[in-house]
Amino acid sequence: MKKTLYILFGILFLANNTIVFAKQEVPKQNFINKYFIDVHLINSVSQIAETKKNPNQPFLEQLMTHSLEYNDVQYIKVENNSGIQRLFSIHDGFQERVLRKVVYWLNNSDRVNEKIEVSSDNPSNKLTLKMADNEVITIEPAYTCVVHNKREICTTKEGELIVSENRQKVRLKSQSLYDWLIVGWRKEVDGLTKEKLLEEALFTRYLYHLGPSYSDFFMCPKIKIEPINGDPRRHLIFGSALNYSGHHGGDYDKLTFSISDSNLTGLKVTDVKIEKYISQEESENQCRTFD
Repeated sequence: MKKTLYILFGILFLANNTIVFAKQEVPKQNFINKYFIDVHLINSVSQIAETKKNPNQPFLEQLMTHSLEYNDVQYIKVENNSGIQRLFSIHDGFQERVLRKVVYWLNNSDRVNEKIEVSSDNPSNKLTLKMADNEVITIEPAYTCVVHNKREICTTKEGELIVSENRQKVRLKSQSLYDWLIVGWRKEVDGLTKEKLLEEALFTRYLYHLGPSYSDFFMCPKIKIEPINGDPRRHLIFGSALNYSGHHGGDYDKLTFSISDSNLTGLKVTDVKIEKYISQEESENQCRTFD
């Protein structure tokens, strides 16, 4: 009888411990599963974020998606077959405007899905972009070649360009960039034009009447003047500019104002507005001086 009780007691003891151990094992397994799943998700999110931050996308891929950034270019160099050349650097304020213009035209160009003729050994003009990652991109006019009397004659294709990255080539259509590459680059000035200097002088004059609290808004000034009812003695002035401190902080504020200027009644501020933390696209539009 005692032997039977001992056996029964042993069976109950083992059964009870098995249930307890099983209950303890479940949360442990849940913890393991949750740990590995969470770690996997965290790693996946990190990889996605890293991919988005990765700036090493090939130039031609950025070109095809219209996502080139002007600050990824160190400098651009233009030269013709006579040996004349000019350099425009991102580190020079006046030259940077030219660099922005070229990148803008590239982003707004169209792909030409036609055969790319063999590049000329001595193109009339050649544009070289030195990228921040030291990649070198070349742009030259597209050529159409025909054989006449056993002689190949090549002429430039109006408005079309060949962009080369390593051995890959893309044919583009951009009349503005084509015209600039053929003749426009030689006319670029090293400083402000007389028209731009006058615009800045007028903007500063009218900005003064807004008061000292607006004195930081002098970056990329634009001004437009319209006569009031055709009267040459009365004008309505529209001005806009970015805050200079935004150049260091990364986010710009934009000032817009209008002033009535009359020989009869003097100056009168009619509207003043500041838009905080404008988008990068809007700040670039404010500073853009080209079409």
